[in-house]
Amino acid sequence: MPAEQCKAARAKLERAKQRRHGLLRELTEDETKLAHLRADPHPDAAAIEAQERVVAVDRRSLEAAEEEVDSLEGLVHALCDPLP
Repeated sequence: MPAEQCKAARAKLERAKQRRHGLLRELTEDETKLAHLRADPHPDAAAIEAQERVVAVDRRSLEAAEEEVDSLEGLVHALCDPLP
């Protein structure tokens, strides 16, 4: 049973890391869009404001994903590391 729990925890950790990577990619893309909007010779204030909100949501989502990965790493260590 402990080996099964360890395997399941490792799989869950891997999925969380993949999700975090995807969120980081989305954040990078959205920050790039925001930079382009701001660099426009005739910036659209409403578009910039909307994109700033998107970036803020991306950052919060990424932060939550990072916390999930940290938590799952602790679980993997607890379940999978041999006892001293």
